[in-house]
Amino acid sequence: MKTIYFVRHGQTLLNQFHRMQGWVDSPLTKKGESQAKATGERLADVTFSLAISSDMMRAIHTLDIILAQNKHADTIKREVHQDVREIYFGSFEGIDSVQTWNMISRPLGYLTQEALINQYGLLKVRDFMHDADPFHEAETADHTEIRIKNAVSKITNELQDGENALVVSHGTLLRNLATIYSADGTIAKQPQNGSVTILDVTSAPKVIPSGQ
Repeated sequence: MKTIYFVRHGQTLLNQFHRMQGWVDSPLTKKGESQAKATGERLADVTFSLAISSDMMRAIHTLDIILAQNKHADTIKREVHQDVREIYFGSFEGIDSVQTWNMISRPLGYLTQEALINQYGLLKVRDFMHDADPFHEAETADHTEIRIKNAVSKITNELQDGENALVVSHGTLLRNLATIYSADGTIAKQPQNGSVTILDVTSAPKVIPSGQ
C-alpha cells in the first residue's frame, strides 16, 4: 500500500482577511502555527518516508512545524514540489474573495462561487475565472487537472510499497484533487487550514475519508 497524506497549510494573514491567495504568499498567523502544530501532533506516530511542501512560504513553514512533532522526523526525506503549489488566480490575486466571485459569478447569472460549482462542476470554475481575468492568466481547468495528476504520479513513483508521503499544499488545489479522485464523483468541500486528506495510491488513486 502507498499512501499520501495531503495537508492544507495553516491559516495565513491573507486567509484571515478573506483575500485570494494563490501564487501570492503571506506568513502564517499565530492561529495558523497552532493549527500546524495540532496537525503535527495528530500525525506524530505516522512513519513517512517522504515529506513534501509546495514552494510557497506558508506551506514550507507548516511542514517545518508538523515535522517538529513527528517521532520519525530524522529519517524523512524532504523535497519541494512546485506542482503542489496553489491554483494561480491571475489578476485576482490578493483581491477580496467575495468581490472576486461577484465579478465572476454575476455576469453568468449566479450569486456565488458555490452556485457555479453546483451547476458546472469544480474544474469548470477555473475556466470561468480564466475568462473573467482581464489578463487571462488565471489557471484553466485543463492545466489544473494535468498538474494535479502529474503531481500525484510523481509522488507515487517515489514511494515503495508500504511507504507514506506527507504533502503540505493548499486549499483550492486540494479541493480539486479530492474531487478528481473521489470514488463517486462527489464534489469535495473546501478543506480547513491544517486538515488532512488521505489518498490511497496503491492502484487507482482514491480518497480515504479522514475528517478535518
